[in-house]
Amino acid sequence: MPEADAPGKLVICGEYAVLAGAPAIAVAVDVRARARATAAAGPCRLVLPGAGSWEFDWDADGRPRWRDVPDAGQGALLDAVAATLAEAGSGLRQPLAVELDTRSFHSAGGDKLGLGSSSALTVALTAVLAAAAGRQLPGSEALFQLAHAAHRRLQSGGGSGIDVAAAVYGGVLALLPDARVEVLGWPSGLHWLAAWSGRGAPTQPLVRRFMTYREGTSPAGGALLERLRAAADATLAAWRHGTAAPVLAALADYRQALEELDADAGIGIATPAHRQLAALAADAGCLYKTSGAGGGDFGLLLSDDPAAIGRAARRLAEAGVMTITGGAGVGGVARG
Repeated sequence: MPEADAPGKLVICGEYAVLAGAPAIAVAVDVRARARATAAAGPCRLVLPGAGSWEFDWDADGRPRWRDVPDAGQGALLDAVAATLAEAGSGLRQPLAVELDTRSFHSAGGDKLGLGSSSALTVALTAVLAAAAGRQLPGSEALFQLAHAAHRRLQSGGGSGIDVAAAVYGGVLALLPDARVEVLGWPSGLHWLAAWSGRGAPTQPLVRRFMTYREGTSPAGGALLERLRAAADATLAAWRHGTAAPVLAALADYRQALEELDADAGIGIATPAHRQLAALAADAGCLYKTSGAGGGDFGLLLSDDPAAIGRAARRLAEAGVMTITGGAGVGGVARG
């Protein structure tokens, strides 16, 4: 029976701007969500290691009909993926035990790390249930489209798709405004690592504040949004150029534009912990920016000088800060 695993991600550039029609860039990181389906004797089961298990049956369309109602929305992802497959003509019928595992996306203290666990698990589960239903997904694009639709269903129509794309394709990539994925190379001489801010932050409240700001913005706010979009475009253009110096200059401009928008909108992207990490990065000779929605989670330290990254890594270790070592991105979804 099928199984799959898919990586998490860090957003390098384009957070928030991607929700206003700009591109975003992300890199896949080596934490993986896992999904597996095995034949069940009797009712279907959803199994979440460490959380519990719940019984269900497939209805006539191939959607879960729960015998035991999962706690705290823990069945919502299975509902979303199964419904998306059913609408695509691949409803499930056979009894299955479906096991989902995102434990690697949590810190030792139990905090969610903000690395895109729901998107990675959506990709893994979509691959598994499509295979169980006999649906052929011959390439990455087909899986991306199905998983993106399922993830948007899970988020009530929200979500840019950058997390889903990173989980499918791996490596480093851009999500373009028309939801096309562009696989990118890694710029020569660009070094990075990610530093944990000390706490997780739920994405949706921050995104809602941004969307409210965008919908009711003043002319001055509109100018800030336009600057953010332009900085995202410039960063992608610099990235395609393939060398570190223009990328770092563009990312510094994007960070400044995002900070100005955050100050005007009151979203809460840059926290005191992020500002402390930014000061440490600057002292070591690195550029710092938040990654993703902010409010917590990880920030990125970048430089064209590996010695600067080394200094920052040592100081972060001395301060007891968890880090992710930079690279050009891990592989995308793996299907077994």
